[in-house]
Amino acid sequence: MIQAAGGQEGLLSLKEVVERTGIPAATIRYYDQQFEEYLGITRGAGRRRLFSRGSLERIQEVRRLLKEEGLSLRQARKLLAGDGAGSNDSPEQDGLRAEVEALRLQVQGLEVQVNRLKEIQGRTLALVDGLTQR
Repeated sequence: MIQAAGGQEGLLSLKEVVERTGIPAATIRYYDQQFEEYLGITRGAGRRRLFSRGSLERIQEVRRLLKEEGLSLRQARKLLAGDGAGSNDSPEQDGLRAEVEALRLQVQGLEVQVNRLKEIQGRTLALVDGLTQR
């Protein structure tokens, strides 16, 4: 067991969590503000954050939902509300994944349109240059 500052066994300091996860301290603080109830981070002397192994795993789950799954804060909060264990097969999570996938497809479609517009712009500028050089 790790002995954290303040003599509380089994709890990790913010610095230790940063070292273990690679998640910046500012990001962990932000997650603590946004997902306080879900993360269950305890406070030690001077209101320093102390992390159990469970809270460490929950931080990594929040990061996964936001970064890998692409969920918004609202979507992640909704998914995690009342979900201490995190079921991967829940209908709500499936719905969120479908929503994320639909948004990804919309972004891809928009990127195609932007590329077409850039091509048109390039041809138009070339025509204008040709007309102005005469």
